Amino acid sequence: MSAIQSQFEADRVEEEAKKRGIKVDRRYYRDLRFVMEEGISKVFVGNDEITGEKYMGIWFRVAGTISGKYVEGRNMLIRLKEKEMRCINGEGYLKWPRMGKISQHGVFVENDIPVIPTKIFYTKEQVLDEEFNYPLIAKHERGYQGRSVKKFENREELERFVNKINEKNIGMFLWQKYLPLKWDLRVIVIGGRAIGGMKRMASGGEFRSNFSLGGEVEEWKLSEEERNLAEKVARVCGLDYGGVDIMKDEKERNYVLEVNRACQFRGFEKATDINVAKKVIELLYF
Repeated sequence: MSAIQSQFEADRVEEEAKKRGIKVDRRYYRDLRFVMEEGISKVFVGNDEITGEKYMGIWFRVAGTISGKYVEGRNMLIRLKEKEMRCINGEGYLKWPRMGKISQHGVFVENDIPVIPTKIFYTKEQVLDEEFNYPLIAKHERGYQGRSVKKFENREELERFVNKINEKNIGMFLWQKYLPLKWDLRVIVIGGRAIGGMKRMASGGEFRSNFSLGGEVEEWKLSEEERNLAEKVARVCGLDYGGVDIMKDEKERNYVLEVNRACQFRGFEKATDINVAKKVIELLYF
């Protein structure tokens, strides 16, 4: 985990673990230490060696740092310990050290998972030469909680935005068709099974439906198609745990917006009354 993210989720997992007599050791990536010598590899967290006798599993709550040093540490830990204990999402992390929105779309398209019509460019000229229909959505490849999502009502708004961007960063954006519905679905998949669905609705004049941005939430009864789609996303991405975001168009066709490998679940537990933390413990323990 990190010092500032996922406090609620870590607290909840620790709470559920204590009910079952299980100790949770909460650590930062910087606490890791590796020793590799004379054909022996050891991993330490603080002064304690991580072994299958001491630990039942590991749950990573953040991807790592921009520099990549913790990403390498996380993946080294998975490689050395996955035979001794469950490393949640270990397969997916090793395949995609960072799984941003662009790489996700590549995986989705390769596996016939429906995505909103999307375009990616690498120069300002390419963007401004394109004939878009408005409104238009732009998302940053590494944005989270909806904070990087922009909506443009016309060409003038698009030009102002593009002209402010350093051209070397143009390739970090996805340009997408705007779907007029002001709600989407979050489906949490654990151990290959969709455990439930939550409808997220934008509030007031906000077009983004994220719970962290003030969106309202309620339970959603998953259809067979929605359930199968979410489980397929988790399967092709190698995820034991993840939040799959699905949006519909005017004809109620489903599109996968993205998958979050360490999704937060405060709003999900509130809306569905499903004990996500308990299911994470069960995934690690049983």
